[in-house]
Amino acid sequence: MATVQETSWDEAWASARKTLEGVTSLRVAGASDGVEIALRDWGGDGPLVFMHHANGFCAATLAPIASALRERFRVVGMDCRGQGDSTSVAPEGDAYHWGLLALDVERAVAATLERTGHENVALAIGHSFGGALLLRAASLGRTPIDRLLLCDPVLHEKPVPGVSHEGGRRLAAASRKRRDRFPSFAEAYDHCRTRGLFAHFTPEALALYVHEGMKPTGGDDEIALKCDREIEAAIFDSNESSVCADDVEAVRARTLFVHAQRGNFSLSIYEAIAARMSDGRVKSEDLGHLFPLENPDAALGFVEELLGD
Repeated sequence: MATVQETSWDEAWASARKTLEGVTSLRVAGASDGVEIALRDWGGDGPLVFMHHANGFCAATLAPIASALRERFRVVGMDCRGQGDSTSVAPEGDAYHWGLLALDVERAVAATLERTGHENVALAIGHSFGGALLLRAASLGRTPIDRLLLCDPVLHEKPVPGVSHEGGRRLAAASRKRRDRFPSFAEAYDHCRTRGLFAHFTPEALALYVHEGMKPTGGDDEIALKCDREIEAAIFDSNESSVCADDVEAVRARTLFVHAQRGNFSLSIYEAIAARMSDGRVKSEDLGHLFPLENPDAALGFVEELLGD
């Protein structure tokens, strides 16, 4: 399989755009006045799959997984507020509190169920930050989810008041320094593929990040990240990720936590959270934290495993 270093922008985008064929875009009300959540609907027949991306990304970056699943499922993904095509609000106060973001998820799922006519989500797939938010939404008890696949979710122990997690501080600092403007999509792709964060992405995943995660700035022939660096940093910097593990005893979904051994999160914390749940288990694999974007076949394998339970 060709790597991003071996694949040109034109080749990568030509392949990636096929995973967005037939996709419908729409917006639904979020949990705050004036906030709209953008959805991507891949269509398909069968039970409903609902997806949530990692911080700083968007639903479209999961298109290779979604397009593979729509042969058997109806697949819908959401953009977090401030990311992708959802409403952006200033990172002030509690605007990006993880508990509030989970309410956005709850609203988006409810709107999707109403729109598609499904009574429940057969499978919810969340990557990183998105996995933590789906877990929190499920714990509120109002979102009918049968199975949860949580791909290296961002889950920490309870924070010390006034002290943020070291990993969060480091990622926030990196976000604030990230280059966010480029003369063209091709130049953005060429820049990103030299950076360590994206080094192991599939060419399709990186092309989707560039084309769907950036937009023209208007009038100056530049493109810029849709997700403001300060928003991404505020989410990383938050001490509130642990709220997503509150009340997990209420989760009724059969849940698989996938622990990425080359990631930054604790296997023991996943195991402790899963042990509090009625039907939770953990699988630890030799993967990086961004494995859904680096190895979508691995993510699809976990889908099959969870569905086969």
